[in-house]
Amino acid sequence: MEVQIEQRPGCVVAMTVKVEADQVREQMGILLEKAARRINIPGFRPGKAPRKLVEERIDHAALAQDAVEAAMNASFKEALREHQLEPLDEVQMEDMKTGEDMSVTYTVTFPARPVISLPPLNELEVNYTVTTVTDEQVEAEITRLREQSADFTEVEEGIQKGDYVTIGYTMTVNGEPYPDGDMSGYPLEVGTDTFFPELNEGLLGLKRDETTTLTVNYPDDYSNKDLAGKTAVFTVTIEQVRRRQIPEATDEWVVLMSNGEAQNLDDLRRALRAELQRMAAQMDRSQIREALMRQLQDRLQFDLPEKLVDEAFDDTMHDLEHRLARERLTLEEYAEMSNRSVATIENEQHMLARETVRRSLVLQQLAREGQIVLKDEEIDQLVLIHNMRKGEMPFAQVQKRLKRLRNEMEKSGELDNLMNTFFREKIYQYLESQAQVHLEGIPADAEVPSPLEETVEAAIEAAETEVTEGTEEAQS
Repeated sequence: MEVQIEQRPGCVVAMTVKVEADQVREQMGILLEKAARRINIPGFRPGKAPRKLVEERIDHAALAQDAVEAAMNASFKEALREHQLEPLDEVQMEDMKTGEDMSVTYTVTFPARPVISLPPLNELEVNYTVTTVTDEQVEAEITRLREQSADFTEVEEGIQKGDYVTIGYTMTVNGEPYPDGDMSGYPLEVGTDTFFPELNEGLLGLKRDETTTLTVNYPDDYSNKDLAGKTAVFTVTIEQVRRRQIPEATDEWVVLMSNGEAQNLDDLRRALRAELQRMAAQMDRSQIREALMRQLQDRLQFDLPEKLVDEAFDDTMHDLEHRLARERLTLEEYAEMSNRSVATIENEQHMLARETVRRSLVLQQLAREGQIVLKDEEIDQLVLIHNMRKGEMPFAQVQKRLKRLRNEMEKSGELDNLMNTFFREKIYQYLESQAQVHLEGIPADAEVPSPLEETVEAAIEAAETEVTEGTEEAQS
């Protein structure tokens, strides 16, 4: 068998294979034996009839055609193994010639996964100072929690910046009542309103039930053509004034705010520091990996399969249009709002798709080089920890129902998502283990989890982050 490989643009491979006549005859012999076992010849048991009688009852033209196809299929698979090629789509027959001696020469084309030769990973080097949580950050988090748990109390005093106020108003334009211009129950935080910014200063000092008049001169290019270039007068009445009352950071507040998980301020500070340090470690890990991937990709040169890029581009555009649909926007409206053209947005998404495919291919090659696989016990650990973090059942019950929980997660697709994230986490950890990563500023009392625990926890955190970001994106 002779094989010639031609690399074409877009990772398309043209492979020409010459199948010798002996290979075709060998396939004919195999097919003839199979036919002999099927043909029923009176006086002989299946497969025991003389070969001559069998050949008399066989369509030789059809047999030869089947033998050629079988020889081509076998030679194609052998050529793929020999040249380490992996088709990404259906194979197209470009040319085929059959010789008088039954030899066959054919040319097929197909998009193939690019061959990526990774450099020595120990040549990658990152020096990184880990993030340390400061006392100031812990106190800032306590302040944020106090503000988050603040109550709002109605006050009789004059309005201050930061008060939450409800107003009603009537509106005239050039001295005439404006259609649908009256409003009741309009809420705002004084000092932050952007819809009616004149209220931020105009309401200061007023009390409930008091009235004031505000004049607004609309510019000539105002978006509402009915108001552009005109003067409007608003008669505003204060309906309610509420002021935020931030609680003191007492032990009683700590117990109430934490649902009893912390008993005093020291407990809360320790818990907040641990959580902030966990989040900082996650951010550090992402930045280290990004630095390693940048170094690695800078050393690699390979073409991208256009088929994969096109698929990734379709996915990114679908995601973008889905998000815009939730905001009741078309792509054209979004382009106009962002002062860009649709073509510019599509070009940006195409560049994003190319980067996504490039990174994915590099990660897959890392997995091959590191012989990374998911073990059954790792998947069980993933299911166990994931369900424990839900907090819906105790540890003993999760262990007892582990097989059932795993089946349920498989059916829902939830396990696939976690396994993909877990697999990616193992690839990144392999990259970190092979590269030279120098860390400074690691706390002396930092806990060191087992490799499996660290990988599982990181994978679950990453998956939860993706779900949270996706949910927030959909709701925004």
